Amino acid sequence: MLFRVLATMLAFTCGGLALAGLITYVLEFQDLSNRVDQGLQDRVQQIEKEAAVGTAGHGRPISDRLRDAVQEIDPRNHEVMAGFDGGQVHWKLEGSDSYSLLPQDLQTAALALPDARGPVFASLSGDRPVRILVVPVSDNGQLTYLLVGKDSSDELRRIFASMHAYVLVSAATLAVSAVVGGVVAARLLRPLRRLREASEYVSHDDLTRRVDVGQSVDDVTDLARTFNTMLDRLDRGSLEQHQFMDDAGHELRTPLTILRGHLELMSVHDSTDVAETRELLLEEVDRMQRLVSDLLLLAKAGQPDFVRTEQMPVAEFTHHVMDKIRVLGERRWQLDEAADAVVVADPQRLTQALVQLAANAVKYTQPSSVIALGTKIEPGAAGAENKRLGQETLALWMRDSGQGVAVEDQRRIFERFGRAETGRGEEGSGLGLAIAGAIAQAHGGRISVESSYGHGAKFSIRIPVATARGLR
Repeated sequence: MLFRVLATMLAFTCGGLALAGLITYVLEFQDLSNRVDQGLQDRVQQIEKEAAVGTAGHGRPISDRLRDAVQEIDPRNHEVMAGFDGGQVHWKLEGSDSYSLLPQDLQTAALALPDARGPVFASLSGDRPVRILVVPVSDNGQLTYLLVGKDSSDELRRIFASMHAYVLVSAATLAVSAVVGGVVAARLLRPLRRLREASEYVSHDDLTRRVDVGQSVDDVTDLARTFNTMLDRLDRGSLEQHQFMDDAGHELRTPLTILRGHLELMSVHDSTDVAETRELLLEEVDRMQRLVSDLLLLAKAGQPDFVRTEQMPVAEFTHHVMDKIRVLGERRWQLDEAADAVVVADPQRLTQALVQLAANAVKYTQPSSVIALGTKIEPGAAGAENKRLGQETLALWMRDSGQGVAVEDQRRIFERFGRAETGRGEEGSGLGLAIAGAIAQAHGGRISVESSYGHGAKFSIRIPVATARGLR
């Protein structure tokens, strides 16, 4: 992957540099050609002006006057000037004595260029590149041709030297780009490599591997973070699935054993035994049904639609719950407080949680015991996890005057199938408080207990009001 990315980047960089160089030097050569041609035209005009072509009274051939004008001008180095007609060169002057810009072979080629209708440009290639201009000049019926040429090899050498420097700079640029691009690409692709390694490592039985994304901010890192989030969801789902299977297998084993045992011992010919066994089996089936329903409820607690919120008048909700729980047992039912507020929450789930707490209180109290329900809005400092955020909290509680919960058991009782060693939790499946805790957590809150053994207990659900208002 790194090699392909780096090779692609360098290919595009090399192509860009080559295209830029090509365009630049095509324009340079075109500019040089235009400048040389313009210089040749300026020379011709200067010579014609010096020769005073067309002026009466000179009486000398036009070819001689052109030669005299060229001698006066004195050709510069790398310049050549000549006059000819009828295929014969009458005179030739060059700016350099060390070499000839118009040797015999090029001179023969130049003699074939004349056109009486106008000037002719041509490039002659000998030992040196020579750009020439042949212009017809006529005076008093005399026609001759003026040739002006220039050696542009120096300008071409400068352009080629510039091209050579550009190639070296481009090569250095590619080398630096390869190093820097390799480092940057390796850094950018590192999360992808780790993502691939994590994908190879992750299996159905092991979803604990995560991609180390660091502090980078880019699309690839975001992809790695999303992959980690996906693994978190899969891991939670897998753990919930395994937990559900373990819980179901553990808790259903006992009632199934009871069912099988009584069916094996039942005498089919004894109607009394059949009736008693039938009654016992129906009780076990009902207990299994309640257990399965509770397990399914806990399994669903992690799903997004577990809580369906709406505008909930807290005072009306509190009185409604009180009417429901009064029938759970003959106790001294009391209403401590009902908050006069409207929050966004799921009244059905909160009712379910409070009914669980009330049923738990009835189970571990006597008919003369007090069970009280209450709700109120607390300031942010009331909830430990919300104090820092300064959020208001909706508190819902169920308190009783029963035997209470020992300090060492107060955390265990909220776990699935968690039971206290003594007192609360001796009967039942151990899922009621876990269900209440799951409902509180689904609302962004928590469940807690305040108790000392032998002095009653107060179970509280606290929901951050800001969080509740944000639920949809």
